[in-house]
Amino acid sequence: MRSLFTAFSCLLLIGASAEMAAADPSPAQPADVTAIGDIVRAQFDARDLNALIVEVRVDGEPVFSEALGEAMTGVPATTEVRFRNGAVGLAYVAALALKLSEEGAVELDAPISRWLPDLPDADTVTIRMLANMTAGYPDHVANQDGFVEPFTEDPFATWTPDALIAVSLSMPRRFAPGTNWDYSHSDYVILGQVLTAATGKPMHQLMQDYILTPLNLTGTFGFDNAEIPAPVLHGFTAERGFLEDATFWNPSWTLPSGAIQVATISDMAKSFDAIVGADGFLSKAARQAMITPALIGFGAPLEGCPTCHRLTRDFSYGLGTMLQGDWVFQTPLFGGYAASVGTLPEEHNDGRRITIAAVATYRPSSVADWSGALPNWADQTVRLIAAELKPDNPPPMR
Repeated sequence: MRSLFTAFSCLLLIGASAEMAAADPSPAQPADVTAIGDIVRAQFDARDLNALIVEVRVDGEPVFSEALGEAMTGVPATTEVRFRNGAVGLAYVAALALKLSEEGAVELDAPISRWLPDLPDADTVTIRMLANMTAGYPDHVANQDGFVEPFTEDPFATWTPDALIAVSLSMPRRFAPGTNWDYSHSDYVILGQVLTAATGKPMHQLMQDYILTPLNLTGTFGFDNAEIPAPVLHGFTAERGFLEDATFWNPSWTLPSGAIQVATISDMAKSFDAIVGADGFLSKAARQAMITPALIGFGAPLEGCPTCHRLTRDFSYGLGTMLQGDWVFQTPLFGGYAASVGTLPEEHNDGRRITIAAVATYRPSSVADWSGALPNWADQTVRLIAAELKPDNPPPMR
């Protein structure tokens, strides 16, 4: 199981059918829509993927959408299938916190002891620290005895937020709040509890009222269990030592209750584009707080903390977003799904924004070593397309 948790914690989805729904290709200039399609098909073939679904948007409008492969055995994949969007939900939670801050419901830099007085270190941890992962609560996903082994034994079990926080708190703190950086799912589980306590409303309602409904994400649903409304893109993995359908593994461990979601490729692209690509959904100040690489130079490697490191221009963290060069990313990889969404905001592209989203599922030959850190072939596809669209300003390859 090391691959599942190493890959996600360093970030927390032939006989094919293909469907193309491209708008007038002119908005995609200088890139050629045909060249984008060539990249997608080349990746599908070279990586021997079970499915690959991609959407590209320019200035908010889709210019390319294609599905290759199978949703499950004998069932062609389409651009309408739903999959787990994973860490994209972190961006939604951060955007929610920013909106609540502007309404005066929370203060980003106030100690969270105001809302969770019994939580250790709550008198020094802030919402901003939770959102940019400098709070220092150990990641429950990294706890071998408390989480990894129980999950490996039963991936269908339900994990409550309290149980996940307890696993985190059972581990030694790696650094004092605000003194280093570490990717921590636990930070966001705690953040979800803070926002619920501050508003008196459950996260499901907050996400629906502030994110899903305003963005018209009609193909996105939040469940704290394994439910996925049809049509479903099935995910397959051999991470437990044998190939299995992991589609309905319980995702309750992944994100704050209420932010665990399934989505379509269009919703994933549209939402990320609107949140980080341009002002409008968020105010200018809120969006800049989310995507400004203020932590470049922050952090340091620590013994026993493989994800603690100094943040650089090639990889830093905003609020719920990974910042790489001028691009903004989220790259979930878990439970048989590999996904990625990347946006070049308008201020870095002469007033025009670009968003590329992809999800891939694997077959046994897609991965050389299922016991190691799994490659995210969806993310590589997004970055290759980004380099085609913006050869003068591509994101770093990973």
